[in-house]
Amino acid sequence: MKHYDTVIIGAGIIGCTIAYFLARKGCTNVLVIDKNGIASDITGICPGGVRQQWGTEINCLMAKYSTEFFQNINEYLEPEYEIKFRNVGYLYTFHSEEAIETYKKSIALQNRLGIPTKLITPDQTKEIVPGINRESFLAASFCESDGFADDAYHVTNSFASAAKRLGVTFIHDTVERIVVENGVIKGVQCQNQGAISADRVVNAAGLGSKKIAETAGVDLPIQFEVRRILYTNRVEERVLEPLLVSFEKGFAAKQLTDGTIYLSYLGKDLQPPYNMFDFQLRAAEVGIDIFPPLEHVVFKTHLDGKYDSTPDHQAILGGVDGLIGYYQAVGMSGHGFMMSPSIGDTVSSVILSESPSIDISSLHYRRFATNKLVYEPSVV
Repeated sequence: MKHYDTVIIGAGIIGCTIAYFLARKGCTNVLVIDKNGIASDITGICPGGVRQQWGTEINCLMAKYSTEFFQNINEYLEPEYEIKFRNVGYLYTFHSEEAIETYKKSIALQNRLGIPTKLITPDQTKEIVPGINRESFLAASFCESDGFADDAYHVTNSFASAAKRLGVTFIHDTVERIVVENGVIKGVQCQNQGAISADRVVNAAGLGSKKIAETAGVDLPIQFEVRRILYTNRVEERVLEPLLVSFEKGFAAKQLTDGTIYLSYLGKDLQPPYNMFDFQLRAAEVGIDIFPPLEHVVFKTHLDGKYDSTPDHQAILGGVDGLIGYYQAVGMSGHGFMMSPSIGDTVSSVILSESPSIDISSLHYRRFATNKLVYEPSVV
């Protein structure tokens, strides 16, 4: 039986970035296990947005690192074909004076950390998004270096391919349990491969992370939240370059490279299981008020995804006290893809007992026991 230094459970964007950074730092005896293959779960349908407009310092720092990585991703990963990352910005609209004053604190934080977010007027917003209804909001924030990656599936496979070239092994199998003896990790038990020996196990299993953690005696405070994304017909004209978000109205929309517009309604008046007609109607009502050109599109299809959300809407990163050799990168709460380069870098450093480029100790699992949660206000 071959012995591995590290076994990673999950080949989504988080598992693949951790594998890549481990290998880049010299730890190549790594096995990544996924029951369905690379980017086969929620990562594969991720819209690919990357933003730095956050309300907590840890998220601003991690997002800034990740955005800079995405801007140079082709140099790092040398993918089979170009990964297209577009700095088209995120634009948030504010519909009350209270929301403006609250978000000014986030802008101040972002600016202090080198993120170029600006508060702009409705007239300035219309220069960026000509079709917007400037009467529907009072002000907006815009960060021009935010953007999106065209294809999250391709990005994830490119991380995996780069890791493979460095020596990392990927297999398809179902991990039934993590093997622990006297508080020390010994490996994993798989459905087909049987027992696999390892010094360290990393839980990056996404939506399956809660169940697999239980086998190691770890109770993850994760709940699953449904997010529905609507996709329209292709619109040849470029009408919506930034990702447009209204926290107050519960609305988000973006035109993809192929001309399709994706949008979602996040208002609390509609809860899953969604009635399709009601959801489309409400998304259209709210969306058309902010961005009238939506009146001319046709909803073609939809996807229902899930967030693995924690109580403070922050990821759980690092080890677990009293459990030697076990590490977690779970509970992404909807921002795993955009944070993935910084998560891969920092978590791999923690695994290797190195000092991470960003201090992620505030996102350790123990914060739930010590009641030191890090609430993130800017969750879409």
